[in-house]
Amino acid sequence: MPLDHVEHASPLAAMAVLAPVLRDGTNIAAWRRRLPIPLFAGLGPLLARGPFVAIGEDAPDAALQALSRQVPLTGLLHADISLLAASFTALTGQDRLRIRLEALRGRGCHRWHADAVGLRLLCTYAGPGTEWLDLPGGAALARRLDPAHLMMQPDSLATGDVAVLKGEAWPGNAGNGCIHRSPPNPDDAPLRLVLCLDEAGRFPAP
Repeated sequence: MPLDHVEHASPLAAMAVLAPVLRDGTNIAAWRRRLPIPLFAGLGPLLARGPFVAIGEDAPDAALQALSRQVPLTGLLHADISLLAASFTALTGQDRLRIRLEALRGRGCHRWHADAVGLRLLCTYAGPGTEWLDLPGGAALARRLDPAHLMMQPDSLATGDVAVLKGEAWPGNAGNGCIHRSPPNPDDAPLRLVLCLDEAGRFPAP
């Protein structure tokens, strides 16, 4: 049975869905899933505080506690981030990570790019999800892409979907990171709520 409902998920089961990103030549693994309606329904008070950026970097539980001290998380959202954090650290083989939860307006990282990280997990809880291109060439190619003349349709994540992207800093992947961008989102559109998980130590402390 496809792991499409969060109620069926465990960290190990989620990791199994996302583990193909570890293969040579694979730069993204996506988990298409349906989140509980009450999770979405409970996001209003959190989004009302936006725009904001909340960051925690530590072991998963401690990082999530740090996040909770900055913004109010419902029980369902807390549980889902905890699931994804446990899955991500299982993928990376590390016991620490960086959690960033951001409510943002507009398009964010709207240009095609590849990240200077090893692995990065993305999940959009509100608003349209990340777009990516199934192209080799990494950051160098991304800088040359003209969105107005792109001859291929990008793939995209739906709200609630999860993806782990392989970046340029993954061993042996320099010049071939996953090319992606934030989706088109007008400045007057509702805020997007985006979760980003990275390996610890990649960025200066907030």
